[in-house]
Amino acid sequence: MRRRCFAFAATLALWMGCYAQDIFQYKPLPGTYSNLSAAGRYRTEAASLTGGAYDLTKALPAGYVKDGSVDYTTALQNALNTNKVVKMPNFPVLINDNGLLLKSNSTVIFQPNSSLVLQSSNKGKYAMLKMLNVQNVKLYNPVLVGDKDHHSGNGGEWGMGIDVRSSDNINIYHPQVSKCWGDGIYIGQADKSKPNTNVNIYYANVDNNRRNGITIGSVKGLKLINPVVSNTSGTLPMAGIDIEPNSSAEQIDDILIDNPVTFNNAKYGLVVGLGRLPGPDQKQVNITINKHLDDGSGIAFWMGGMDGKYTAADKPLAGNIQVIDPVWKNNSNAFKSSRNYEFAPKCKFKNISIQKPGSNNEVDKLKKAQANKKNLEIE
Repeated sequence: MRRRCFAFAATLALWMGCYAQDIFQYKPLPGTYSNLSAAGRYRTEAASLTGGAYDLTKALPAGYVKDGSVDYTTALQNALNTNKVVKMPNFPVLINDNGLLLKSNSTVIFQPNSSLVLQSSNKGKYAMLKMLNVQNVKLYNPVLVGDKDHHSGNGGEWGMGIDVRSSDNINIYHPQVSKCWGDGIYIGQADKSKPNTNVNIYYANVDNNRRNGITIGSVKGLKLINPVVSNTSGTLPMAGIDIEPNSSAEQIDDILIDNPVTFNNAKYGLVVGLGRLPGPDQKQVNITINKHLDDGSGIAFWMGGMDGKYTAADKPLAGNIQVIDPVWKNNSNAFKSSRNYEFAPKCKFKNISIQKPGSNNEVDKLKKAQANKKNLEIE
């Protein structure tokens, strides 16, 4: 019996030593990484529009509550269907997993105390705010809180905060999205033939979502400016920002990610995974990632490989991926790569900085490890 107890204790100690450091711990975002004060311009811009906006508070039933405890999804949706410029009630509002569908040529303004709070759901797939096959939508300062902490089901990983699919000319200013069962923001396709076009997201603050902070699945023309994505954990990939199309029917082109901060994401800070994109039609892929800062994510940057089982009819991807002036620090591994980039566009990393306590020459080590890989260059 003593031997068994000793063996168990030794095994437990070994497990703790090997894996305890991998147990995720939520960390508050350091003030130096916050984009809240810089995003104040969008509060000012939104305030200038509220005078002519329909107040959605008028659509609520008599005796409405202001504590986010009563579901007002239907009332809000009815008003969104009939008004082009609206302002959300200036207090938290509970919605259910049907979410709210925005229409073309609309402007939705969240006031300083506005937020949408998701009622506990057992669905593996939902979206709180949906833009599906719409055009010309402006969304100001949305605050969304999902049900990650009190989700009543176990399956699925597609509970989204803001879901943009097959839409055009979408502008989202300073979204704050947290605690979604899947992704904070998802940019994808509603059908197999139409990517999003001209999507602009400014000063996103995305925290504590379960699968990814921001997923970029299909878009031609995206500006993601000054996003801060933190504490993603719960189910793989657990990335801050994940550029990952689902099939060769999608597009990933003309993307600018400027000054992104990824902090303490359980698995990855930023992912570029294009393995499913090659097909019989050659795709252009052009991505610029400028001044990416990752602090404390498991792996700062994963440059996914092209390891798919391609046929003779499938064509390599064309275009260029540039990652300029990244700073990766306090990671278990700063950079993850693949063996095969034969079908990838040309990928160039410029002026990398790796800050790892107790270690030197990390960039030189990285250059040596990744040397002589086709379509991958580290300057």
